[in-house]
Parts: sequence; C-alpha cells; structure tokens
Amino acid sequence: MTMTKLICPDCRHENEPERIYCHNCGARLDRSGLLKEKSQEGLSEEQTRQHLKKMFRPNRGRGRELALRFFKILLGALAVAAIIVMLLPPDLPPAPKSYSFAPMINMDMVSALSSHQPPTLTYSEEQVNSYLAAAVRRKDSPAQQGYFLLRRVFVQFEEGRCGVHVERRILSLPVFSGSAYRVAIADGKITATSLGGYIGRMPIHPALMKYADVLFGKAWECLARERNSIARLAGIEFHPQSVTLIVAR
Repeated sequence: MTMTKLICPDCRHENEPERIYCHNCGARLDRSGLLKEKSQEGLSEEQTRQHLKKMFRPNRGRGRELALRFFKILLGALAVAAIIVMLLPPDLPPAPKSYSFAPMINMDMVSALSSHQPPTLTYSEEQVNSYLAAAVRRKDSPAQQGYFLLRRVFVQFEEGRCGVHVERRILSLPVFSGSAYRVAIADGKITATSLGGYIGRMPIHPALMKYADVLFGKAWECLARERNSIARLAGIEFHPQSVTLIVAR
C-alpha cells in the first residue's frame, strides 16, 4: 500500500499524512488533496464491491424485476377476467313480454293485519313477480333515479328459501346480481340469511354476500312499504313456486 505524504507549502518538507502542521517549520499543511484522494478511494471500493456482486450473481436483480413484472401482469389479467365474468349474463329466465294481473299484495297484508283475517295469504311465484314488476314501474318508484337504473326485480321460490334477482343498467349495459335467502320474522324484524349469491356469472360466497347488500339497495328502496308490512307478520314460508304469509298464529 502506498502511503501519501503531505508536502509543506513553505519549506517543502515531507510530512506524514496524519499531521496537520509541518514537522519542520510548523506551517499549516494543505490536507484538501488527501481528503479528495480518500473520497475517490472510497468510491472506488464501493464500485468494486458492486462489480463483484454482479459478477457472482449477475441475474439476481433482473430476475426479481421480471418476477415483479410477471405478478403485476397476472394480477391485471385476473382483474380483467373477473370484470368480464361479472358482466356476462347468468342463466336466468328471460323477462316476460307481458305480465299477468298483479294482485295488491301490500294492501292484502295491511287489511289482513288489521282484521287478522284471513290468517294466511298465499301467492304464486308468477303473481309475486307481476307485483314486483308493477312496483318497479310505479311513478314514485326510485328505480329510475341515479346512475345505475333498476330495470327488473324478480324472485324464485324453493322449499325453505327465496332467490332474489336484480337487473340493473350501467350505461345501457345489463348487469345481473342475486342471492338466495332463508328468511325469518321475529319481533317485528326480518332476518335474511344469505345462502350465496352471484354477480353476472361469478359466484359469491355467503360470507361475502353480507358486504354486497349494496347491490340490492335500490330494490329494497322500491319495496320499503312491502318490507314494513312483512315485518309485522307472524311468519313466512317458501315452497316451490309459492309463498305463504302467516298473518297471525
């Protein structure tokens, strides 16, 4: 290793690199050159270390960059695929060209609750869907308000469960969502337990459907009066293609 000497600017005496004043005449030494040399030496050492690292592991940084880029592309592709699947229409019955006469279900419930007669009300799936279509088309219905227009609400009844399906329009594009529920009435409250749902052709786990209730918000808004009346009932029973409303026990 070469040891740099500090030369005194007055007497030209060579001094050790750690000295501040000249050993011969006592003049203050100029250490700027030594500091610059040390800085360059340190930079050279750092460059050497980086160069050696690249020599022994030349593709480490490149591999990490490629892996990160791959995962970004993969996540983007999955997101696009999920959106496409959610926009695809599910296998549901098409909307009928015309509906049969819709019974006044809410008025029937209000009348039965006030007189307790008859003790039960039974409606077919077709009757309920005709009533729902009329409720969505009412002049005071909030279905046509906002950006995501509500076009259709319909139900499907099975033993012990009710399927609710909603069709909305987003920029003239139909988007379907739905869920199957077990419904109970107690203490003036309706308790609906989701059995799973869907958006388009994408199935949604029951644990996640409770966070997706916003998808049905406008439908519940349109049926606020009916929901209040149902909450006052003693019970509700679902059977294949029919529902029975129990007024009093």
